[in-house]
Amino acid sequence: MNIQTDRFRPTVGWTAILVLLLGVTGCADPPAQTESLDYRARAETQVEGAVRVSAVALSPAESAASFGVPLARKNIQPVWLEIENGEDTDLFLMLLSVDPDYLAPSEVAWSFKGKDGRNFEDWIETFVERHIALVAPPHSTVSGYVYTNLDPGAKVFAVDLFGAGLLLSFEFAQRVPGLEADFTRVEFDRLYPEGTVRDLDLAQFRTYLEQLPCCVLGGDQKTPGDPANLVIVGDGLHALAALVRQGWDLTETIRGDTKWRTAMSSIFGSDYRTSPVSPLYMFGRPQDIALQKARGSVDKRNHMRLWRAPVTLNGQKVWVGQISRDIGVKFSSKTIVTHKVDPVIDEARLYIAFDLLRSGLLRSLGYVEGVGHSGRDAPRRNYTEDPYYTDGLRVVLIVGEDRTALTGLELLPWDWPSGQVAGSPPTDPFPEDAPELALSTSSTGHGHPLSW
Repeated sequence: MNIQTDRFRPTVGWTAILVLLLGVTGCADPPAQTESLDYRARAETQVEGAVRVSAVALSPAESAASFGVPLARKNIQPVWLEIENGEDTDLFLMLLSVDPDYLAPSEVAWSFKGKDGRNFEDWIETFVERHIALVAPPHSTVSGYVYTNLDPGAKVFAVDLFGAGLLLSFEFAQRVPGLEADFTRVEFDRLYPEGTVRDLDLAQFRTYLEQLPCCVLGGDQKTPGDPANLVIVGDGLHALAALVRQGWDLTETIRGDTKWRTAMSSIFGSDYRTSPVSPLYMFGRPQDIALQKARGSVDKRNHMRLWRAPVTLNGQKVWVGQISRDIGVKFSSKTIVTHKVDPVIDEARLYIAFDLLRSGLLRSLGYVEGVGHSGRDAPRRNYTEDPYYTDGLRVVLIVGEDRTALTGLELLPWDWPSGQVAGSPPTDPFPEDAPELALSTSSTGHGHPLSW
């Protein structure tokens, strides 16, 4: 059979793009795996009453060393659990709390049938034996693995246990070693001199946000880039956990090998969930952290950049940023090759509001002015000359530690999108004499590995 392969080969034009995109003559080796393979030493332990749960998500190197096969290449990530049941009743593990799409041991075994001369049944025995027992008898300890889908860089999961008259839930948010995420280079405790971060109340906070620059700055740190249309309030742990739970991935640092993987993902349409993003500037520095949610390849993704602001809201950290949707790639006179940004930029702002609302961790939602209206008849342009239009509002999302029902969501009595076509001016749905909503915030999670 003659198989046509030309459609899978980069064209001459794409080869030129690769050289320009990479900026190197060859592909750099990936960074060395530096973490200790003793993953249990970094397991997190939580206690509720007479029940103790320890958990840790394995990195690709850790799972390969532990199981002898490259599980991560099959998109499989073991989570090790230890459940100490001090109660007088059986406790049952709800597997779907760890991963709604967890893999059965036989599924994992099928992925490696024939490897190392072992047949399917041999591998089933291996993965079944190492799976955690689903029942923890009274006054006993069980341990083992749950086979979950791979989440590079960070893992958010729950361990729900139930028994006679008992329902316990343990929430975990963990960094996973082996990924050189861009935010790991930021010293968050040194971003601002001690004593210079101002704590604001709700009214002061609105004024502060309205007075921020309309946009982030491009790579030249002079030209306005994408609109600063996003504000998230919450400690790093809670904000990141909410986003990772919804499928957002950390982004890697820009290196030779990550540029190469980005190019290959674009050309061949392959998956690269942690692809790096280019730096934009606010508060005099590139983004502190970037996250993305890719759809198949790096050409199509939602991505956001966040900066820690020099203010807090009732003690809670404030993150100012921008969010946009990539819908393809294009040539650019400034960056040679770049992503094509969806001009209906308010849609990405709507997406993140819905996404955090769906997580259950969104407590309050509001909008403030500050970006400036840009209609379809006269759109503004970002750093790479993509046109965009917007109603000019920033979305403000306040996240908490505990889940909140939709009926408990606070709608801040500020500005509000008109609900009409993109680029329409905002409207105010609240009467002028509407009372201020009470907002209670708390600060927790300090010292946690994800408390950036």
